[in-house]
This record gives sequence, C-alpha cells and structure tokens, in this order.
Amino acid sequence: MLFLHIFRLFCVFQDVLRNILDLNESVIQNEEFVCCVSGGKLFPGSVPLAHRYGGHQFGYWAGQLGDGRAHLLGEYTNRKGERWEVQLKGSGKTPYSRSGDGRAVIRSSVREFLCSEAMHFLGVPTSRALSLVVSEEPVWRDPFYNGSVIKERGAVVLRLAKSWFRISSLEILTRTGELDVLRTLLDFVIKEHFKSIATNDPDKYVVFFSRVLNETAHLIAHWMSVGFAHDFVPNTSDDEGRYSIGAQANVGLFNLQKLLEALKPLLTSDQLSQSLQILREYPQIYHQRFHELFKAKLGFLGNEEKDSYVIAFLLKVNISWIVFFSNCTIINSYSFFYFFYDIFNSQTVRS
Repeated sequence: MLFLHIFRLFCVFQDVLRNILDLNESVIQNEEFVCCVSGGKLFPGSVPLAHRYGGHQFGYWAGQLGDGRAHLLGEYTNRKGERWEVQLKGSGKTPYSRSGDGRAVIRSSVREFLCSEAMHFLGVPTSRALSLVVSEEPVWRDPFYNGSVIKERGAVVLRLAKSWFRISSLEILTRTGELDVLRTLLDFVIKEHFKSIATNDPDKYVVFFSRVLNETAHLIAHWMSVGFAHDFVPNTSDDEGRYSIGAQANVGLFNLQKLLEALKPLLTSDQLSQSLQILREYPQIYHQRFHELFKAKLGFLGNEEKDSYVIAFLLKVNISWIVFFSNCTIINSYSFFYFFYDIFNSQTVRS
C-alpha cells in the first residue's frame, strides 16, 4: 500500500460515516483516521488483499486487468447487522498492477466519489463512498490518450460495497483453466450473497445465472431512468460509442453472455440449454422494467398501449433529459399538455 507523505482529507460523506461505519463525526479530526483512509496506516485487524480479475475491454478479451490500484481492507459488520467490504482505490501498487503505478488522479476519484453517492440517493443500487483524500505527490497521466503526458494530483477513495466480486472474477478462472477454483469461488459467492439459492440444489448455477440476469436488467434500467451511463466519460477512448448511454442495455447483454461462457464448464448440456433460454429473455425483462420506470417519471397510470409509443418517441427526441425530468417534477396538470406540445413541435428527432 501507499503512504502519502503530503495529503489532506478533502471530503467525507456523513451518511456513510454514521449509518454504515457507526463512527462519530469527530473521528475526521483524528490524524490516525486520516492516515487509514489515505492508505498510510491499516485499520485495526485489517489484512489487505488485492482482487484478481480479467475480462473484456471494448468487446475484446484483455486478459488479467486488476485490481491494479485497489486494496480490500476487510469486511465490517455494523450495528444493523449489515456486512460491508471496505476498499481503498488509488492506494498504490498491487500484485496485479502490471506496468501501472497503482495510483488514481483527482478527476476520476471525484467522479466516482460523487456519482456513487448521487446514485444511492436516487434509489439506484450502488457502491458507497466514505472519503476522498487528495495528495500533493505528482501522478503522470495521458488524459486524452494522444501522447501528451501531464502531471496531475493523486487521490484515494475509501469505498464500500456488499461485494466486490464481478463477472470478470469468474471469467479469468475459466480462461486459465482453473475450474476447481472457479467452482469454489462460485459456491462461495452463492452462499454469501445469494442466500435464497439452496447450496444443495443441482441447478444452483442456472438459478444463479437467472438471478444475476434479472438484477442486471433491472439495475441498468434503473440507472438509465435517471440519465446515468456506466463506464462512459467524456474522453477519446471510446471512439465507437460502445459505452454510450444508448448502448448501456446492449453492453449488459454482452456481459451476461460472457458470464454464461464462464459458467459453461460447470453446466450440463441441459443446464446450458436452460441458461441460453434465460439469456434470450433479457431484452424483454430490461424493456419492461425500463418502461415501468419511465412511465412513473411521466406520471402515466395504468397500462395503455399508447404509452409505449410516447416513450419510444421521447427517446428519439433531441432534448436534454436532465432539463426534461427536472421540468416533469414541477409542471402541473394544466401545463402538462402544453409542455409535450412544445416538445413535439419544436424538437428534432434523431435518425
């Protein structure tokens, strides 16, 4: 892990401090606390480790990816009985850093710090962020991927999640032929995080895949309903718009296809056929949930066929969705018709 010789605690989210970690606000004045959230000192009882995973980038297998700049500090069970995995991001090199320096810069750290908490308070399931520590030590980056390296300031985020396992945690094991480890890890994930799945169910891996598929479809529909796009930032690394806001559902489907490929060695032929049928249901599950959320945003009641036409039209209209949904919260029934009339008559439709 990294010791930041020149650092300062830039921000702390009080809700996470009090309601997840059971800490009093006064702790942020403690120098030892600041050292712990910056990666300079371990919390009592912490045995840090790094997560090994590998997956796809821009649709192509990229091999082992990380974690190259994150350290899992341990698991904390709070007074409500909730279990949270505590992790530092940007805290230095790990065994999986490859040629990287294990650091994070302010711009990416602030983005995660703010977005995770914004998503939480918008009701979207997400990781949480406790603190942001800023360093004066230089970090060298090429932000526009054009060969122009600049000096930036480093940062460390302490973040929490119920689990940091991901699809690529399983992918790398299948790719490297570590099938015994794959089965052991998958059984652990099911036991710890999918407690409604019976561990002695011979079809538990199919049930697991079905659960992950449904939760993925609902999660993406939920974040799309608030105008969020995962893994899409205003830079030049995604020329084809693979991770653009209009492609989020398709990327989710791609990820689920790769999950099924990772599970394939553990499935019988019948179980694989069942799983492929479950995979084919993803578009319908996603669109149904997305339409439910969108209709709620618009205040549409019931289940009218015309509702779908209105939603389809609005998704083609060239408007600012931030402004649109903000206006939807303040218009009354008398201005509702005129609001839509203005949209339909003054906006262009995307081809």
